[in-house]
Amino acid sequence: MIIAVFVLGALVGGPIRALVQPSSVSLPDQVADAVADRYEGKVDRATLERAGAKAIAAQVGDRWTTYFTPQEWASLKRASEGRYSGIGIRARATDDSLVVREVFPGSPAEKAGLTPGDAIIAVGGVPVSRRGAVKSRAAILGKDGTTVVLGVRASGGTQRTVRVTRGEVTTPMVQARMLTAPNGTKVAYIELDRFEDGAGDQVRAEAQRLIDDGAKAVILDLRGDPGGLLDEAVAVAGAFLKPGTLVVSTSGRTSPRREFRAEGDPIPANVPVAVLVDRGSASSSEIVAGALRDTGRAVIVGERTFGKSKVQVTQETSDGGAVRVTIAGYRTPKGLDIGEGGVKPTVKAIDSAETAADEALDAALARLAAQGG
Repeated sequence: MIIAVFVLGALVGGPIRALVQPSSVSLPDQVADAVADRYEGKVDRATLERAGAKAIAAQVGDRWTTYFTPQEWASLKRASEGRYSGIGIRARATDDSLVVREVFPGSPAEKAGLTPGDAIIAVGGVPVSRRGAVKSRAAILGKDGTTVVLGVRASGGTQRTVRVTRGEVTTPMVQARMLTAPNGTKVAYIELDRFEDGAGDQVRAEAQRLIDDGAKAVILDLRGDPGGLLDEAVAVAGAFLKPGTLVVSTSGRTSPRREFRAEGDPIPANVPVAVLVDRGSASSSEIVAGALRDTGRAVIVGERTFGKSKVQVTQETSDGGAVRVTIAGYRTPKGLDIGEGGVKPTVKAIDSAETAADEALDAALARLAAQGG
């Protein structure tokens, strides 16, 4: 027995003593050090640390709390500025396609002959119906100068193959133009791509410019807008609401309740407003839609929104990446948690992929006309 205990101690005593020795180094660093220093194969320390960072963020079980590698963070920042490498289109998703809503002037898509109404049914030979809309959109993106092969169905039903050479694309944050309602009334149409610096000022300026040009109503199109900065959501809502009006409230474990209220100089209160939303309208888009609906300032037209009611802060890390952490939830002026079903439209309308018309936009114009706008 004495010999057996001695042998066992010789085999495991050293490693056990090493493991239980106190250390001022964090546990993740201890593990990374041990693997990097001792593993028999080749190990990249940075890869280990990033895998650990991903795992730590994922452990809380919140889909919005995550670590971005330097490459992911750089790509995300470019996208938040409307810059990316792709083909230059806006598209709406259907069950089996991505229907082109807009082709940016001078873009690779325009050069390749894509036009609004075209339905992308395959990317790189893989049907959209099989890969799904989100992954199909991602597959269209890629490095400058590379080629993506698209299967395209025209609005008339004919199909063709289109080869597009990807390039640097810059998406305008705000686009505005004058439309005409069925009763002949001029309507300001403003499409907001994302909530980044200056979004509120640009929306306010474009709305007022078109009103000065004779618009009697305003449509704010937030379809497909994934959101962005909370302050800009408040600023966009403030373009339509009386100063001091509650836009959204936030609260969390480490973040006391805060109320965010409209500021600035809104457009005239007697100008009717409609907000277009769909399943791609998320976060800041939902804050604006929820605030304008709860206050009775606008009619909401389209589909139920995404349903994201969480606020995040992002902190850059020493490796050039970043960690994004959910710090609070938000509620609309009437206390609605948008995470529970999103913002539901007052007027339900879906833009059909089978037609060249924009049925949801037409529904918004008709509703404004009925309101006397």
